[in-house]
This record gives sequence, C-alpha cells and structure tokens, in this order.
Amino acid sequence: MLEDKWYRWFLYSMVLVGGTSFLIMFYLLWLGAFEGLLPSGIAIPGRDFEILYNAATRFSQGGSIPEAGYLYFPLVIFYHLLFSHLSFYPAFFAITLWNLLLALLTATLATKILGYYNIRLPTGGKWLVFSAIIFFCPVTASLNSGNVNTLVFCFVTMFYYFLCVKDKSLYAGLSLVVATVFKIFPAVLLLFAAFKRKFKFILAFLLILALLCVISVLLLGVPAHIYFAEYVTNYQSGQAMGSNSAISSIIWNSLEFFNINGFAQDVAQVSWIFARLAFVLLILGYLYPLFRTRGEAFRNNEWSILLFSLFSVLMVSLPNHAWVYYTSCLVLPFLLFIFCLKLTPFEKILLALSIAFFSFNTHIETMAAVIGGVFPSLVYLVHPGVIGNLLFLALVLVKIVRLHQAGKKL
Repeated sequence: MLEDKWYRWFLYSMVLVGGTSFLIMFYLLWLGAFEGLLPSGIAIPGRDFEILYNAATRFSQGGSIPEAGYLYFPLVIFYHLLFSHLSFYPAFFAITLWNLLLALLTATLATKILGYYNIRLPTGGKWLVFSAIIFFCPVTASLNSGNVNTLVFCFVTMFYYFLCVKDKSLYAGLSLVVATVFKIFPAVLLLFAAFKRKFKFILAFLLILALLCVISVLLLGVPAHIYFAEYVTNYQSGQAMGSNSAISSIIWNSLEFFNINGFAQDVAQVSWIFARLAFVLLILGYLYPLFRTRGEAFRNNEWSILLFSLFSVLMVSLPNHAWVYYTSCLVLPFLLFIFCLKLTPFEKILLALSIAFFSFNTHIETMAAVIGGVFPSLVYLVHPGVIGNLLFLALVLVKIVRLHQAGKKL
C-alpha cells in the first residue's frame, strides 16, 4: 500500500478531480449537453437557494412562515432575509461568496485541530486542505446549490474545536446550536459530548437552544413552529425514495422498484425503525462499559476522533431522508482519519473507496443514465452516497473494535 505521504496525495488528487469534473459536467448539462439523456432541471445553479430565497421574499412581503413555505426552523428565515433584498443572481453570488468564506474558516479551524494533534502543516499544506474541502464533491455541490450545508459543517467543525481543543463549553454549545437550528441532525453529537463527559457543554447547549426557541416563538408565533414540526415529522416519517444518501433509501427504493406496497411496505417500515434502534443501542451498549468511569480512554485522543467520526456518519446516514450534501459534515472526520490515525492497508482501502464514492457520486449517476440498461436501476437501488456512508461506517467500527482489542480502554 502507498506510504502515508503518497496516499494523502492520491486522496487529494482524487478529490480534486472529482470536484473539478463535477463542475465541468454540471455546467455542460446546464448549457444543454446530454439533452434528453438526463432529467430536465438537474443542473440549475442555486437550485436549493432559490426555494429559500423565494420563501424569504414572500415573508418580507407580509406572508406568514406557512404562507411563505419556509421549511427550516422559523428563526432561520432572518438569515435568508439578508439576501432577499437583492435580485436572485446577485443574492446567489453573495451567498456563494459567504459560503466560500465559511469553507475557509472551516479549513483554518481544521488545521488548528490538526495542530492540537501535533500535525503541523506548512502554509502550502493549509491551502491544500482548503482546496480539498471546497472540491470535495458534496461540498462543491452544496456551494453550487447555495444550500446551508457549508454553514452547518463549518459550525460542526467549530463545535469540535471549542469542545476538544479549547475546552470552551459555552462556545461549543453555541456552535452546535447554530448547526442544529439550521439542520436538526447535528444534535446527535450530544452523544459524543456525553461520552466525553462534557456535561457543562450539554447544559450550555440545552439552555442556548431553549432561549433561541423562546425568542423564535415570541418573534414569529406558535403557528409557524407547529408548521415546522409537522413538516419535519411528515418528511422524516415518509418514504426515502429518491433520497440519495440515507441507508433507508435502499429499502424504500427497492420496495418502489419492485412494486411492493400495502402490508409488506408497512412491515418494512416498522422493521427498519426497530433495526436502526437496535443497531444504535448495540453500538452504545458496546461503548458504554469503556466510558462508564473516568480514566485513560476518556482522555484518549484516538477515542475522541473515533467517537466523533462514528456519531458524524450515523447522523448523516440513518435519518429516513438524507442527501449527499449532508456528507459535507464528514470533512473533519475524513481529515482526522487521514492525518491523525495510523491506518492498516485494509483501512486505507476502505477510506479511499468511501471518499471515491462521495467524490464521484454524481459522475456515477450521470454515466449510468448515459449507458442505460440495468445501470440506472442499480444506481437507483443503491446510490453511491449510500455506499460511501456504509464504507466509512464500517471503517470507523473496525477501528473502534481494534482499539478496544488493543487494550486502550478503561
């Protein structure tokens, strides 16, 4: 297997090729290439941002949150109102520039985290990290769509920095609250904090979140929050067909593809709920004995990286609906694995394959549609983003078991 230095260059080259070729392919599609081979409207710059921009515009014109059709936590609408005063494309350019600055901040924090783990990067290396982040295909796609996932993974990185590097519970709590109000799933990282015994942080998180909820209700009213709660409940309880990163999509896409419905579909839905719950409880049951008392493992950096990576990949893959954009939140876990952990050849293969499926997920979809035959059906049933999540989850679990067996426990 490649030595660490060349392995990192190999991964960087793969990410760079994936991101740049995605942009080239995207704008070729936008300009009309492959017309008739792919669904219309698949390549529209700012596609996600346009929905939120239009909702914020309707709200600024006097509409309520439900009337505006705003689908995020109600208080977040003030974020998008900042851009609604511009016409669409200047607003899209502004939010893209803002997201690039957030990506730069993420790279800066990531290099500080690496420095905490005694990985010192030269200036050129820091810029390579930044370029690797923005050309990691889920991030590139997020930037191109103008959605909030760049902001979310920036604040998730900030949360890790303040919690594990600076030990600043208040700042860590504020960072995770911001990520959570934009996308609910980062709240899963409370489990990571619980294993780290960061109870002051958990208290700070809950108090700040409660305060923001009260402010949001006072400013926007109860109906707006009922609308949001109903939307989230219906969205996550529904089928995951077409959702291209959720493990659930394998089940729902298969049921839809093979035209299985009625009682069998209900059984599948209930079974999957219990299967996910059993899987999470099994993991927590395995980990709990290692952390039930204070000791070496509680302070072990390798355990911190593995637990953070575990809960990160679970939070972006286990919801009923998850999109490949969400895997932007795996940027920091990937960097920690690449630079901070000693990997066996088998583990390097798992990591490289996971990153490859994320980096070329859109390419695989596009080529499958162009080639035709059984390939579009195969990609529909098991999306490359799902494979990427499963591979990284497998890698994290393998590392946890091996670390446990090596005796690095309480």
